[in-house]
Amino acid sequence: MGNSQGEVKLAQSAGNKTWAHGVVFKSRLWDVNQKSLYLQNNELIAGYLQAPNSALEEKIFWIRNRAFGQENFPVILSIQGGKSSLACSPGTPPELQLESVNIRDLCKDKEASTRFTFFMSNKDGVWRFESAAHPGWFLCTSSKANEPIGLINNPGSSHLVDFYFQPES
Repeated sequence: MGNSQGEVKLAQSAGNKTWAHGVVFKSRLWDVNQKSLYLQNNELIAGYLQAPNSALEEKIFWIRNRAFGQENFPVILSIQGGKSSLACSPGTPPELQLESVNIRDLCKDKEASTRFTFFMSNKDGVWRFESAAHPGWFLCTSSKANEPIGLINNPGSSHLVDFYFQPES
């Protein structure tokens, strides 16, 4: 996976504002098995949301992390209107956490924002999100429904690292 036309299309669909300072975008994110994300007990869960529960789906708010320059499509991901950001724990193995940090406050300092930053890559219409703080570790869902999203460094049949990512207006 690498920089591709998919990243260009994402930038275009986001209104060509991806490098504008402080612009936050809203998108849908779901895994290739069609599991949506929802919040349960302060954990982001991937599961199948049917009609009455579809309103529970969490939208992803994201911003380009300008502190990392323009290489590798660095983004910070958040939910709840940009108020709760996805972060990688400092330990090994890293764990995915939700932290009450405003997405707009994170782009100001590269060192402070590293554990909140993911490098997005696109191949054949699917996206991967690699941790900037832990290279080789990717955002993932379990192959089982209603499990928390997490991080993995050796994707296989038990974890999915490929996502669909659709900007919303």
